[in-house]
Amino acid sequence: MFKPESVIFLKKIYDLTGGELRIINQYQVGEGLALSSKQTDKIVDQLSDSGMIKKTARNKIILSAYTLHVIHKNEN
Repeated sequence: MFKPESVIFLKKIYDLTGGELRIINQYQVGEGLALSSKQTDKIVDQLSDSGMIKKTARNKIILSAYTLHVIHKNEN
């Protein structure tokens, strides 16, 4: 089970990317949620370890295809 802040973080990524598989800066997401860099790093590590997001380059992340599918499925 994911912590509420992780779910909120995933939703923020989704909103900022327009629901597309686009690379985004993890700190842009964290700033949008008023998180510190340390809090952002912790959430990103947890989500990456669980396969919900992928780290692509320094400070860059992308939703996994599976996560995007689940979000779309739950919107209906």
